[in-house]
Amino acid sequence: MTHLRNVIPCAVTIMLTLLWAGIHNVHANRLISTPDGKREKPNIIFILADDLGWGELGCYGNSFNETPNLDKLALQGIRFTQAYAAAPVCSPTRASIMTGQYPARVGITDFLAPASGRLLDPARYITINEALGQAGYRTGLVGKWHLDTDFKNNKGGPGKHGFDEVIGTETKYIADGDYFFPYDKISTFSNGVAGEYLTDRQSEEAAGFIQRNKRSPFYLFLSYYSVHTRLDAPEALVNKYKRKFDAKYGEGQAEKLFEGKAGHQSDHHDNPYLAAMLERMDAGVGKIMDALERNGLADNTLLVFFSDNGGANHVANNGGLRMNKTWLYEGGIRVPLIMRLPGTIKAASVTDAPVSSQDFYPTFVDIARAAMPRGYRVDGTSLYPLVTKGKVPEREAMFWHYPAETGKWKNRMSSAIRKGDYKLIYFYVSKRAELFNLKADPEEKQNLADQMPAQVSELMEALNKWKAEVKAEQAGI
Repeated sequence: MTHLRNVIPCAVTIMLTLLWAGIHNVHANRLISTPDGKREKPNIIFILADDLGWGELGCYGNSFNETPNLDKLALQGIRFTQAYAAAPVCSPTRASIMTGQYPARVGITDFLAPASGRLLDPARYITINEALGQAGYRTGLVGKWHLDTDFKNNKGGPGKHGFDEVIGTETKYIADGDYFFPYDKISTFSNGVAGEYLTDRQSEEAAGFIQRNKRSPFYLFLSYYSVHTRLDAPEALVNKYKRKFDAKYGEGQAEKLFEGKAGHQSDHHDNPYLAAMLERMDAGVGKIMDALERNGLADNTLLVFFSDNGGANHVANNGGLRMNKTWLYEGGIRVPLIMRLPGTIKAASVTDAPVSSQDFYPTFVDIARAAMPRGYRVDGTSLYPLVTKGKVPEREAMFWHYPAETGKWKNRMSSAIRKGDYKLIYFYVSKRAELFNLKADPEEKQNLADQMPAQVSELMEALNKWKAEVKAEQAGI
């Protein structure tokens, strides 16, 4: 893809990484076989970043942030250039991951505020951890849930959805952050030490889960609270990136642009605070990779890294894509995705196949060689044939619905459809359709709606048919 800016790691890093991949590919089947010759069920670790933009990682073209472990992971597995969150905000994407269904079908299409009254109902859904649990997996969540904000009753909390271990999830509404011990909104982390950084603690807990469960197949959902605004990180690390920013843009520029601003926001695409937060997350990914190696599990573990939506306005780098979180333009929904499973997924591979967050459920079921729960339907398509044989998923189209029932952003209330290279967004307040050819125009600069009325009509018909089928909620105009 010509619009993808690549950062090429040094030759030594590439050589060592490919050597690692070659060794692991050669020995994978031997290492993950039981004494009776039967292949073991692979472990699955799903790492979810919060609000991480498409252009923030080195392997996606960023030259300011430092993400050596995630870049290494991309060289050891497959990197997706057209992976999508099912929504431009947190909760609906998380609902799609947990259920395998479109957020519009679930009825969670915006972030859940404390008074929203909505939750992921355990009586209606068999979540992915429950499906894997039925196949003999030990399951754990470390971190953010955000699918029920009634913390007193918590009828839709992760424990109610069958996780065997729930570690460090929020006990109060955490949108404004809670990054340093003592934590105000994560009461389960009451035994920290002064100055402890939340991201580091999550990574430690995840490594502990791996250690405890290394003798049986496990599913670990490591859900970071970072890099959600408000931005905050250890001072020494922020200062490192301030110096780097000043070296690149001029002495004193970091202080001028980022200090004294709410949440350290700026319209600059490089942000020392976000870079510092991302470095600690990247270090956490490295800790997980080390834990797998140390316990002899790296060859038999699917490791996935994803973001719940595009980067937020005034803080993020979305790689030149249009707009940001809360919009159905590409900057709000296209996100980084990396997957590694040695011996199964070819190292150093890249795909531009469009995929979405509701695809994880059937993918994990396939890779676990488990059965889909009887009578349970998913909207996603398994990516197993794609990552193993390069077979692009067959689907009529991909859909998004964002009535913004919580945020009430009327100018962003919209639905979208992508079919092939064409994407249509319909805005409810202005009653306006916009049409883009994403292959020719990934930054969505040229609206083709007036030039291609037949294409608009076809896509609108398909979009309206889908909305009726999933019983999509009307925008509150």
